[in-house]
This record gives sequence, C-alpha cells and structure tokens, in this order.
Amino acid sequence: MKTDESYADYMFNFVDTICKKFGPRYSCSDAERNANLWIKGKLGKFCDETLIDEFDTRPALYPQGFIKVAGILGGISPLFMPLMFPFPVISLILVVTGLIVLYTELFFMKEWVGFLFKTKKSTNVFGIIKPTEEVKFRIVFEGHTDSAKEMNIASLKPRWRRIIGIIGIYFLVHTIIFSLWKFLAQMISGTSIVLADWSFLSFTILDLIYFIPLVIIYPVFILLLKGFLGKRVVLGANDNLSSSAVAVAIGMYLSKNRPKNVEVWVGSQGSEEIGDKGAKAFVEKYGKLGILDNSYTVVLECCGAAETMFLIEKDMHQARYNTEINELLLKAHKEAKSENPTLLNVRTGSLKIGSCDACRYIHKGFKATALMGMEHKKNKAINWHSVKDAPENVDRKVLKDFLEVTLKFVELIDKKYSRSN
Repeated sequence: MKTDESYADYMFNFVDTICKKFGPRYSCSDAERNANLWIKGKLGKFCDETLIDEFDTRPALYPQGFIKVAGILGGISPLFMPLMFPFPVISLILVVTGLIVLYTELFFMKEWVGFLFKTKKSTNVFGIIKPTEEVKFRIVFEGHTDSAKEMNIASLKPRWRRIIGIIGIYFLVHTIIFSLWKFLAQMISGTSIVLADWSFLSFTILDLIYFIPLVIIYPVFILLLKGFLGKRVVLGANDNLSSSAVAVAIGMYLSKNRPKNVEVWVGSQGSEEIGDKGAKAFVEKYGKLGILDNSYTVVLECCGAAETMFLIEKDMHQARYNTEINELLLKAHKEAKSENPTLLNVRTGSLKIGSCDACRYIHKGFKATALMGMEHKKNKAINWHSVKDAPENVDRKVLKDFLEVTLKFVELIDKKYSRSN
C-alpha cells in the first residue's frame, strides 16, 4: 500500500516538533507529560475517541537504579576482605546479592528493590479509529514518548566494550573466589596463613594476591558501571518518537480509509525506557476491560533510522512473540514490497539483551509482537541511547516504509474479517 510523500513529511515533522518543543522526555518528567498532551491534540483531529491515562511508577528504578544498587554492593565488597575470620565471607555475600539483584531486576523485572525509589506520575496517550461496520477485531499500534538516558558504553567501539566488560565482570569473580578461599583457609588453618594482625584486621597472603590486581581491575569495574549510568537524557528521535509518529500516521490514514470490521488503536506509551511501565499499566487497565481479548498488538520501535526491518521472536524477558502476527507481518511486507520495490527488507530473530513493550502484553496472555528498525547484521538499533538520536538522523523514507507495511497489515486482517460477513 503505497502512500504519498505528505505522510513522510507529517511523520518527520511530528518527531522534529516534539524534540524542539519539549526536548528530552525522561519518564515522569513534565516534558513527557506535555508531549503526550500535544500528541492527544494531534489524535483528536481525526480519531473517533482519544484518551490519556495516568499511572504511578518509579522512574529511578529501572535500569539505572538497580544497577547502582548492584554496583554499590559489589563496589564495597573489598572492604571486608582484610577482616578477621569470619567476616571476609561478607565480600562474597555482597557480590552474590548484587548479582541476584541485577539478574532478577534486568531479566524478570521483579522490582524487589523498588521501595528504595520514589513513586511519580507518567501517562499513556491513545486514539481510536472505528470501522465502518461491526467491530470484529482490534489492532493496537504503539510507540513510546519517553526518551532514555545516554548509555555511554554503547558509544564505545565493540572491542573496548568487550575489554571493559570482561575485566569489570572479572572483578566480581575475583572477589567471589578470594572471599570464599580466605574464609575456608582461615577456618581450616587458623592463624597459620596470617601475615599481620591488627585489631579486627587479619592480613594474609591471600589478601596480598587479591588486592594487587585490584589496582587495575577495580577502576575498570567503576568504568563499566559508569558506562551504564549516563546522566544526560537524549532526544529519542528514532527511539522512539519515530514509532509514535508512524502509529499516529496509521490513524490519520485510516480515518480517511476506514476498515470495515477492524477497530484500530494508535498511540504512544510513557515510561517504556524504565521497564515498559506504560505498557504494563495499559495492559492492566484495558486487559481487564476485555479490550485486548480479541486483538493483535504491534509494538513499533526505532522506525526512523534503519537498514532493515526486524521482527522479534523472543526477548531477554523470556517473552515469545506471537508467530501468528509475525507471519501476517511478513506477508504484509511481501505485498507492500511488490508495490514498492525500494522498501526495506525484513528479517526475524531474538534479542538476548533487549526487549520492548510487547513483553508486557505477552506475559499477560495477549497476542503481541514488535516490528523494529535495526542495523543490517547486528541486532542493534541505530544511535541507540545516544546523543546522536536526533531528528537530523531520522530518514523520511524509513518512516514511510514502516507505515506502508503496517497499513498493509491492517488491510490483510480487515479483508479476513470482511469475508466472514
């Protein structure tokens, strides 16, 4: 389904205007809220209904909050190594506890350390396009309004990322090994391994071997932490205003070319960058109301700067993306490419590190997937969490390609339900 250039211009201007008018939009900020109110105004010009929902979340928790908690636990662990028996084992306990926090919060979003962080308000915004006849099915298209904090380590060359990562993680392994070793050695050998005693300190040959490498590996561990703890909030033009722009453009097009039996929701979630909290609130509210029972959700990601389209099959939160939707999107892509041969290609794959709002729908039993823009050979979005993620690096053609595939997807589903009349 080929669209004219006016839609490409509309989507680009959507991204550009929000970036210039509201700037960076971290979760729960005034900028995020005001941008969503602005989007609601745009949706109100052509949607049959618009809504904006407020919800509570903890913006400082994910991911930087739990990384800080894990980092502090690991960072103070060497302080307990030179202590007398049995206190060196505390170093091991701190590191293991930090790793448990990191793993369970990152991969399972348990929010066990959430009590350490303040609760604030965020918003989601959506518009609804109703069909010309009976509603037999529903499709939700969503991007997200909030933007992330810069991830410094992502801007480094892959070689340096690997070096810093390996050495930084080795510090934790190093501490676990020597903490356990000293604890067992002191328990078995008593004072025979002690080089010097002073009050509550008990310095052994193992401490000497442990602390000398720390001159190098401890600073690298701190550098690794800082790599994930950037302070500057980026503009988030590609990740993910571009996708919100595509979702809004879907609504605008369908308001003029209405489906017969498919109701379409288009919008932009808040607080995606802090653990898909907007999608969590959306699913909790509208899942209970039955809105998502007979529906597909297509989460759009990074639709403004891409070398290829990417359909997710599985993510790091153990969410298996719906194969039924993915197959229909592949069919939609094939038909759209026959009409527009310059359309970006598409591939499928899994994300070992990474996810998106779709996991929140999937974990609650609803059908969802994600269509993303990626680099050619890497499962990585262009300018991801970087200061380079600005409007000047958004490509009108890429926006238009994603719009055409998603509109063809709606057309295919509507044809299916129209035939059943």
